[in-house]
Amino acid sequence: MTAGIETMSVIREWRSALANAIQNGYPVSANWVESYREKAAQSLRLASVGASTDSDQQALQLLTNELDNMQKWSDKILKARKDMDAAKYMSPDALNNDPLFQKILNCAHSLAAMSASGQFQDDGSCH
Repeated sequence: MTAGIETMSVIREWRSALANAIQNGYPVSANWVESYREKAAQSLRLASVGASTDSDQQALQLLTNELDNMQKWSDKILKARKDMDAAKYMSPDALNNDPLFQKILNCAHSLAAMSASGQFQDDGSCH
């Protein structure tokens, strides 16, 4: 569980940094995003080592889904910047109107609730 919480923290750090960059109009580069992705992937690998029960394995799959969605969202932001379409991500409502970002946020909340309860509960938000 500790490794899972650490993985959730690393992904939250990535999500928060990227959201902050978008909200404040800071440039986002592939190298910058890659450093967050690598840290999150390493944390997930460590969590996978400790996943011994069926519940652990199921929770690990949800963490993997969250990491995959973060990668998709980061790729989407990088592509928009490359295509010079970054302006649509700089509006105050950009994150509220981004379904992938909302999915990531909902999954994070679900994982946090599961961690707090100490029981595996899949509410479907991480699929």
